Parts: sequence; C-alpha cells; structure tokens
Amino acid sequence: MLSEGLVSLLSAIVNSSDDAIVSKTLDGIITSWNPAAERMFGYTAAEAIGKSIRLIIPPELQSEENYVLDQIRRGEKVDHFETVRQTRDGRRLDISLTVSPIRDADGVVIGASKTARDITEKKEMERERETTRLQLAEALAGRDEFIAVAAHELRNPLNALVLLWQLLERMPGLSATPAERKLIERSRMQLGRLSSLIDRLMDVTRVRFGTFDLYRETFDLAALIKETTNRFAIQNCAIPISLNLESRIEGSWDRLRIDQVVSNLVSNAIKYGNGKPIVIAASVEADHAVVTVRDNGDGISSADLDRIFERFERVATRAKSGGLGLGLWITKQIVETHGGTVVVESELGKGSTFVVRLPLRG
Repeated sequence: MLSEGLVSLLSAIVNSSDDAIVSKTLDGIITSWNPAAERMFGYTAAEAIGKSIRLIIPPELQSEENYVLDQIRRGEKVDHFETVRQTRDGRRLDISLTVSPIRDADGVVIGASKTARDITEKKEMERERETTRLQLAEALAGRDEFIAVAAHELRNPLNALVLLWQLLERMPGLSATPAERKLIERSRMQLGRLSSLIDRLMDVTRVRFGTFDLYRETFDLAALIKETTNRFAIQNCAIPISLNLESRIEGSWDRLRIDQVVSNLVSNAIKYGNGKPIVIAASVEADHAVVTVRDNGDGISSADLDRIFERFERVATRAKSGGLGLGLWITKQIVETHGGTVVVESELGKGSTFVVRLPLRG
C-alpha cells in the first residue's frame, strides 16, 4: 500500500501536469480525468468520468481503441502513439499517446493509465515544412526543365554557327589583316566559351534526369592528362604548368568525361592561380588512380570548402571570375559516377589542391 504522503504527492503531480492524464477500465470507461484533460478536450471531470473514452475518438479512428485495449489486456504498453483526438467543440488535435497497464496487488491488469500530449503545433510545423519542401522540389524541377529546354534550343543554332565558321575558314582565297585575324580569333574563343557553357547546362539536366551515362573504354590516363594539359599550355604559355606523372596509368573510364574532369580542374587552377606555377600529378595507389592539381593562388576559406562542389555555387574569392558555378559540381558528379571521390585542400593565401581518386576498374 502507498503511504498517504506518497498518494498526495502523486495526486499533486497528476493535477499539475501539462499533459492530459486519464485512467480507464479494461472496457474503456473513464475513471479519472485530470485538469489538463479538461483543458485539452473541453470536458470537465464530472462530464467525462463514467463515460467511454471513445467520447474523444473521431468516428473513423474508433478501431484504435480496440487495438489499445487489446495491448493493455496483454499487459503491454503503447508508447508515443501519434494519432488524432476530438474536443468537445469538434476541434481535432494531434496528440501523442502513451498508455500503460494498471495492475492490482496480485499483478493482474485491471485498467489503463493514459497520458496524452498535444502535438498539434509540432505536426503543423512538420506539415508546413513538408509543403515548403514540395514547393521547393517543384520549383527546382521547373528550373531544371527550363534549363534543359534552353540548352537544347541554344545548341541547335550554335552548332549551325560553328559549322558556318569552319566553312568560312576553309574558303579559298580568304585573307585578313593581322587586326582582323585577331578579331576572328577572339570571336572563335567566345564561340568556344558559349559552347562550353551550354554543354555544362546540358550536363546539369542529364544528371538531374538520370541520363548521365558512362561509355567506358580502357586507356592511359597519364597520356590523356598530357594531351589535356598541352591544350591549356598553348593558350596560356605564360603560366608554368609542370607534370609529375607515372609513365602509364591504365584503367577503364569514360574518356570524354575524364577529359572533362581534368579540363575543369586545370582551367580552375589557371583561372584562380594568379599566374603562378601549377603542378599536376598522377599515380596509382592500390587499385585507384590518384590525380592532384595544385595551384598557388588565393585559396579557399574554410567556410567555403563545404559548398565548393555544390551546384551554381561561386564562393566570394572566385565570384569575380564569372561563370555559372557548375564546373566543380559537374566534376564531382562525373567522378562519383565512376565510383571515385574528389576533395579539395585549401587555405586562404596558400592556394588549393584538388585530389581525384578513380577506381582503375568500374
């Protein structure tokens, strides 16, 4: 038997609780109803005691009481069961129920103690978050669809323009002054830049719509790095680029995509390296090819390192160079599609080192 003092203490706790605390028989008849239950459901203790607990259960959820009572009769607890209950004035409340069996001195289950916590505000916040998430997803899908259509529509006239340019260059007897040739070369570079931007936009849509396929072949990665680097060296002869490559690194990758990875990283190093030396290395470690591209430029702050590979991100130290903020994101997608990883090590004022690890075999 509980002492009178302990009974008084327990009664005070029940009466002062912010949660509705109710007891009932194994037939669901209410035997106690604390003040919080009065405030929550709108029925006074006098009105509720002696009535069925089904009084506050919406018609479509009446079967829940059968489940709860079955659990209690077996001596089992129902813990944090989220459901809906109805107040006297017809309002619906989201609540979390905990129901425990009440036993007599011989351990026989004779009833149940129910604690109900109002979680309406919490559920409303969850619903608002879910609505916001769905709206954001819809907006992103709309943006990606727009990008896909725009990139496709831009690609067609651009291909025609490239073809016309090539035909123009091959016309017999075509001559130009040095100044005109300089303008032609600048135009060709801008045309190439526009083509590259459209390719990047199309890559975004391929990744988003699951059509970013790999066409693997076996080739020498060291040779591809040399070839790619030479293209940049010709255009940027004032910037020293040194290579530290194993003689042959053979693996199975998508040649075009890996060329894209190397090109993006070398292009970044040139763009943000402040004209200082760039070092490109490649080796085999265990069953992976490891490629590093190191510049000696401005570097990246620790706050920006986590988002450098995100889509459409351009960190403060790099925003001045323009671009869509897609190069590193696409690089990451290509590398991860190959089963590899790409990370960056950087510090402001001390340059950046990008490290790519690619499995030799897919």
